[in-house]
Amino acid sequence: MTQLIEKADQLDLFVADIIDIAPKSDLHSMEYPIFAISSKPDTDVFRYENAAGNWLEIIPSVNGRATIHDKDLLLYCFGQIAEALNRGKTVTRRLKITAYDYLVSTNRNTDGRSYAAITDTLARLRGTTFKSNIGNSENKKGEVFGLIDSGTIVTDKNGRLDYIEVVLSEHLFASITNHRILTYNRDYFKLRSPYERRMYELCRKHCGNQTYWEIGLETLYGKFGVKSELREFRRKIKALIQDQSIPDYFIEYKTAAETGTIEKIQVFQDKTAFLRDQQANTSE
Repeated sequence: MTQLIEKADQLDLFVADIIDIAPKSDLHSMEYPIFAISSKPDTDVFRYENAAGNWLEIIPSVNGRATIHDKDLLLYCFGQIAEALNRGKTVTRRLKITAYDYLVSTNRNTDGRSYAAITDTLARLRGTTFKSNIGNSENKKGEVFGLIDSGTIVTDKNGRLDYIEVVLSEHLFASITNHRILTYNRDYFKLRSPYERRMYELCRKHCGNQTYWEIGLETLYGKFGVKSELREFRRKIKALIQDQSIPDYFIEYKTAAETGTIEKIQVFQDKTAFLRDQQANTSE
């Protein structure tokens, strides 16, 4: 497979025009709170560190930190590259994307406002910088990287946005070509709430095709990377659970009294798995 991947410094153009591809994400941005869970511009530096000593510092530009909705462009790019590799095509990290195809594939409108929003997405993706020691366990010194190296908007003769050229960072491109990615349910793009989207990708990474996964509420709070108080986060998670809108998974909230230890979020692969668990607990 490696002979199909050209050197990044050549930057030949990969025309990303495969129809009906499945969105895919790199594992790191599923695990860590890289993208802002907010619709308002966030220009504050954000730092995350877990109990294992893995840390991540996110430095936005004046345009604000890249949001979880901005990530859609990367999911689309990753899906195109992965499918091209599966078909034996040559790929590079410089992609040409038809704007209309991107908007339709990610469940967006195709009006003027939606086309204009692509420019803002590119600015935030290009302007957000990261410092991290993740994946560098030997010396823990860390590295600095970005999401995309550049983004170009090309218009047609009428001034309407025609296509986009995106150069992915070497860091992200390596994740795809080394198969450190997972496929998303296409219904992910129907989720409008940033909380729903973040919850889905954590469920997808940790529960995956397993029957069950659980996580402490405070640990989940850290993985979301939100600035709100824990009690507000709890309220939003409970509302999300009430709606049960996350594709492929059924989610339950348990109090500390119910678990006998701490507040937990329990994730089942589907409602059938949840009902089986309930039946098993009843029969014990």
